[in-house]
Amino acid sequence: MKLLEKAIGDLEDALECEDEALVIEGFMDRYHVSEQEAEQIFLETKKWLWLAAKASEEEEKLSLAIDKPLLVLDEMWHNFILYTRQYHRYCLSKFKKFIHHEPASRQEKLRAQQEMENNPTAAIEKWERSHYQQLSYIYDHLGAETVIKWYEELPAKYTPEYLASIKK
Repeated sequence: MKLLEKAIGDLEDALECEDEALVIEGFMDRYHVSEQEAEQIFLETKKWLWLAAKASEEEEKLSLAIDKPLLVLDEMWHNFILYTRQYHRYCLSKFKKFIHHEPASRQEKLRAQQEMENNPTAAIEKWERSHYQQLSYIYDHLGAETVIKWYEELPAKYTPEYLASIKK
């Protein structure tokens, strides 16, 4: 495990970003949020990126998914990616690789919809296993506080409707 931590860096290191002010200002230019809110969302996004890098390096190669509760982290990630040079530099310095944002394709969404229509029980069980695995991984590496923040606190405030209402 120490070798893995060396390869992708530790969490404390990943939370440092030399271009943080630029990314936060960019988010504030796109959304009506305070600087403190933007800083907190960016902090959680950097934790997500660290976790995604870690998951992709482990033997099981767990593929984490940005699901609906994590929508505000996804918006900040999109914002960060707009600063391509800074995002690229951050990924390489913190994780020694680029963390790609790979949304589900239309084909994947249609396949999931088809699975739900054909066998709802099996589709729900598959989703539950995947969701449990992701929550367990978050809990194991970032603790209960992060699970609560990401799956209760943030989605309670940053609903899709609220995000749409504060978008500039």
